[in-house]
Amino acid sequence: MLNFTGQTNKRVVNLGNRRSNTSSNSRNYLEQTRIQRQKREVQRQREKAGLVLQSYVRRYLELNDEAQRIQEEWKRDSKDQVVDWSIWITKFEFISKWAFPSQPIDRTRETLFSLDNCLNEFVNNSIDSRLFDKLLETLIRCIKIFNAKKSSVDMIVLVSRIIKTLINIASSAISPNAYRELILNLTFTCNEVGETITDDDLSSMVDLIYEVNVKDSYQNFIKFLSIPSERIVLSKNHHRLDILRSVFVEYNDTLNNLSDHEKAYLLVRVLRIHGSDDKFIEQDYFMIGRILSTISFSIYSQDQNPNDDENDDVEDKLDGKIDKVYLDSESYTALQILYSSVYIKQGIQIFTNNTHTSLSNLVLYSFATLIYLIPSLKSKLCMLVTITPGSYTWFFNELKNDPIYKFLENTSENDDYAKVDDLKKIYCKLQHENSIDRFWKTLFTFEEFYSYWLIVSNDLESFADDKLVLKDVSEFLTFLKTLCLTLIFNNMNSQKDYFKDYNKLKDISISLLNQLYMKNLRLNFLPADFWILKNLNFNIDSMIQIIATEEEKRISLENLMFSSSFKPKKPKFLNSSHDTLAKLEVLKKLPFFLSFKDRVRIFQTLIDLDRQRTQSNDNIFNAFITPKLLANIRREFLLEDAFENFHKLGSQFKNKLSVTFFNEYGGQEAGIDGGGITKEFLTSVVLEAFKPSNKFGLFKETPSDYQLYPNDDIYKKLYKKIDVDIQREKLFYLKFLGSIIGKCFYENVLVDISFAPFFLNKWCNVNNSMKNSINDLNYLDNELFKNLMKLLSMTSDELKELDLNFTIEEKIDGLDYKFDLLPPNGETTLVNTSNELNYIHQVSNFKLNQSLHIQSKFFLDGLFEIINANWLSMFDSFELQMLISGGENDINIQDWKENVEYGGFFDDDITIINFWQVVSEMSPQERFKLIKFVTSVSRAPLLGFGALSPKFGIRNSGRSIERLPTASTCVNLLKLPDYQDKELIRTKLLYAINTDSRFDLS
Repeated sequence: MLNFTGQTNKRVVNLGNRRSNTSSNSRNYLEQTRIQRQKREVQRQREKAGLVLQSYVRRYLELNDEAQRIQEEWKRDSKDQVVDWSIWITKFEFISKWAFPSQPIDRTRETLFSLDNCLNEFVNNSIDSRLFDKLLETLIRCIKIFNAKKSSVDMIVLVSRIIKTLINIASSAISPNAYRELILNLTFTCNEVGETITDDDLSSMVDLIYEVNVKDSYQNFIKFLSIPSERIVLSKNHHRLDILRSVFVEYNDTLNNLSDHEKAYLLVRVLRIHGSDDKFIEQDYFMIGRILSTISFSIYSQDQNPNDDENDDVEDKLDGKIDKVYLDSESYTALQILYSSVYIKQGIQIFTNNTHTSLSNLVLYSFATLIYLIPSLKSKLCMLVTITPGSYTWFFNELKNDPIYKFLENTSENDDYAKVDDLKKIYCKLQHENSIDRFWKTLFTFEEFYSYWLIVSNDLESFADDKLVLKDVSEFLTFLKTLCLTLIFNNMNSQKDYFKDYNKLKDISISLLNQLYMKNLRLNFLPADFWILKNLNFNIDSMIQIIATEEEKRISLENLMFSSSFKPKKPKFLNSSHDTLAKLEVLKKLPFFLSFKDRVRIFQTLIDLDRQRTQSNDNIFNAFITPKLLANIRREFLLEDAFENFHKLGSQFKNKLSVTFFNEYGGQEAGIDGGGITKEFLTSVVLEAFKPSNKFGLFKETPSDYQLYPNDDIYKKLYKKIDVDIQREKLFYLKFLGSIIGKCFYENVLVDISFAPFFLNKWCNVNNSMKNSINDLNYLDNELFKNLMKLLSMTSDELKELDLNFTIEEKIDGLDYKFDLLPPNGETTLVNTSNELNYIHQVSNFKLNQSLHIQSKFFLDGLFEIINANWLSMFDSFELQMLISGGENDINIQDWKENVEYGGFFDDDITIINFWQVVSEMSPQERFKLIKFVTSVSRAPLLGFGALSPKFGIRNSGRSIERLPTASTCVNLLKLPDYQDKELIRTKLLYAINTDSRFDLS
């Protein structure tokens, strides 16, 4: 038996010393050999480089030592009379190259002083011009050396002074190439050391650049003037101005290649050199026009918030249309000379005389740019043009004689808009692109000015003889309507080749058309069918589907905004054709081209979609029952209880309500809220809350038409700090009432109240900060409006006798309080013929905007929690009133009869025949009461009884003639006994609808 020791393998002994993996070991050996070879090569290169460096260092030290020796010799020669200028300049070149970079600054300064002294004593003009070039090149090299040494600013100034001396000595002997090299280096130097150099030294360098510019190129000089540095400040100088005027005569692409900031600074420096108190001549307009014609951005002061001056549409911001450049306050102030009366009036003369086409075009381009260059001064520009007699007539005549205008005007006879291909054919017939660009610039400028005129003028003077008379306005409106639709329905990107501000033209054209539409609402100077389109077909059913899809996308985008990964970008309408997007744009920006009923259908569809979405969100949490908002409401404290139960809900107020009424005795009223009690609740709250005589005093009535608007005493008391807590509570009540009106829209409940048009304008004009114009004052206080208009016809003496200033006195709780219209100087500013228009606008602004802003804001905040603000922008103020209370003063009985569902009756039963006869013999108010008895709403449905859901029903409730008619308001059902007697029907119906039985007959 063998013993197992645990070892089964024998150790292998390699007696031949052979490797087990021969190929791998071979590769390792080769790699090690290669690395060793590389190390030896690197070492050889290092040794060689060391020898080269040693050679260069020895050579540099030798040259430096030689330069120091020559420098001492050169200084001795400089003290004596220089015999050979060629040797002397060559020695200085050698010194500057080998001694200046390394030696102490003091030694260099001493050498430069010696050079300066020698040049000042120079009298021999027979010297070779090449030597002057060499000396100038040497001095330029010195500037480069000192630029590299940030601590050598004073040396740069010294060299600049020496160069100026050299130029004075031999300006004609120096070559243009040397000048060009000099100005490039001086420009670079000004930009690099501008923050550390003194103002006087910097000014000296600038003077030198101007001296050099006589021989320099246009491009380099423009680049210098456009350096974006606050330190390069150029003052008024006639010599510099003459140089500038000669420079800008030559056209060059340099201006187009400058950045926005460079263009802004170039414009500032040109204006500073010109000065603010000198007259502008044609060359100045040519020079300034060249710059302005390349600018498409707005300029703001660095301490200014652009939102103070501009209310950009969100879409504009997403498109990036409006570029902004910020300048220091002094530069910003310098630009304001472009808005002076001197500059504008002289420009108008040049433009209208049209004696020099290129100059006239540049002035026109200047005005077009000034419209948006400094937004806060746009109104001043427009005002100066407005007060120039005949300016608007000139613009209009210039436009209407243009072939493009005539083409669009002729297009309106048969089509709603022009096709872009037809427009291009007109372009081909025109000889010059400049004439095309001139037309669009003229149109853009005119529209901006005329839009301003419509804002500042009142309806009594809008069509004054020195502006556009009514005939011209009607003619222009025909053109403008076609233009707007052409811009919307065509892909007009190609137009940017002719007019780079195409987007701005489109925006102002649409805005102006809306302004004239609103003016026509007040004055009715257009035919009733003017806004009806000829061929353009809006298929509302298809539009509703598209809008529904886009609304879902909008909601999705809003939800994404709450995501941390959200990045704002312009929304894309997927799978939507250009024609579809154009129609959506018309609905958003020019909604009056669609009929009112079509827009109401769209509005109600948007509400239905929102309701479905709200219910869907609720069902996520409760899969079986949509939650209702429960509330017990006491009739005696209707508004207080409604406010207490619902004012904190926000958008949740969209959910269904379940209201239980309690009468004045504390008893619960009959009725189950299937929708009818909700309608009763809403109409009752509206009736109580909007009553001016109630204890809350939330609304007032206009003196003439008894139309409602927020109580301005709320603002006045807040401003004067009177009963502040009470006024704040009223603001929250106003917000709640906004949500009540929104709920009425949401539930399709018409309410019998009338709001003032100027207040309704704020609802559909939120993007304009809810501001009203002077014409709206006529609705608020017709007497005040007329008195203010009388001021415009008064003489200076008559105004002086009135002793008016820029303050207004208002009564609060019987006491007089003064409000400053121009704080803090209103009381010391007397009204005269120069500021009377401003006074009128300030009074109007106080009455319509300032006094109502915070109340309107709270009210609309509540309204827009229920109804999207964009939905209401489809309607004007008069249409909004129809949405609120219905548009008819009576009920269309035929429409009513054709949309009734009968239960237990036929339409030829004697009771039904008698019923309709009784209804037709009722007064309009009695018919409204009957409608309210059955539906809880005292108005006929806005889109007719066919749109009522459920349908209006009449059900046979039996032959018991003692019974009264009853109603189920939640299903719009009248339960009518089969009286079979006309007078009995009349008696019973009138008794039922006139008895304040609330829900006891339901």
